[in-house]
Amino acid sequence: SQVEDIETEINKPEVSLYGFTTEFAFFSVVSPGQSVWDGVFSTVEQFNKARYLILVPIRDLYKIVETTNSTQNKKILFLQHTDRCGSTLVTAMFKRLPDMQVFSVPESLYSAYYLYHVHCAVSLDQYKNMVRAAVSIHCLTPHKMVFFKLNSVACTSQMNMLYDLFPHSRTVFLSRNSTDVISSMTRIIGTHSQSCRLLGWSRDSLVNDGVWATEKHNIPRDIAGILLHNWTACMEALDAAKMPVKAFTYEALVADPKEFAEDILRFFDLPDKHVGDMVKAMEMDSQEGTKVSRSNLKPVKSA
Repeated sequence: SQVEDIETEINKPEVSLYGFTTEFAFFSVVSPGQSVWDGVFSTVEQFNKARYLILVPIRDLYKIVETTNSTQNKKILFLQHTDRCGSTLVTAMFKRLPDMQVFSVPESLYSAYYLYHVHCAVSLDQYKNMVRAAVSIHCLTPHKMVFFKLNSVACTSQMNMLYDLFPHSRTVFLSRNSTDVISSMTRIIGTHSQSCRLLGWSRDSLVNDGVWATEKHNIPRDIAGILLHNWTACMEALDAAKMPVKAFTYEALVADPKEFAEDILRFFDLPDKHVGDMVKAMEMDSQEGTKVSRSNLKPVKSA
């Protein structure tokens, strides 16, 4: 769809940045009153609820980013993580905080990753401009605080870049031991093939998520090997972080959710008066209604 006043259009709450091509940024437009940020995974909501897309020449988008200065007075928080580590639960906790806009795995940053690392279609400077634009456009929200849960592995590669672009941001890293991550992922892939197809999980997608760390031909061929490679790449990115990153574990989260919530709020320099409400997020399945909910991932009974 074409619009005359691009800046006015993309500021509407029903319009959200979805991704990039080499020449355009494209926005998902849902019905007025709907939100794509309330669900578990923003990408799915943007796709399923979209009425149509708006294509904006990327140069025009960059001009808007320069004039709006949307990130200046925002508290920007990033959650980096390994897979199957409780990141969706932590995201649900932050959705309970007032004046906090939560973006759960936004496609925009992942789209930029693919253009640079997988398709090799843009330069490093173009890639950085896309990442800057993605965060800046998401920060057009009236909320004072924005929380990004990023795609595991692929967007972990953006950790230092995000700090360079937004030095006032803060980053936490959530992990789980590699044995349990690989066990959980291989169980899902091995016994819930339909869910994996709908989620876009495949050997190729797992490899593409890790090509920033290792050339494709050197990545293991078996699924367990790929998962271990990607887990290791995430942990090495944490070690290579150029800024202070607070590292948490899934094991600490489930052992003492209250202490976990207090620690993460303290690192983000946020008050702890809503800790009790955050902990209540554990009373329900944070992925309910998705293909990876507890009910959908019950062991498949053999015939």
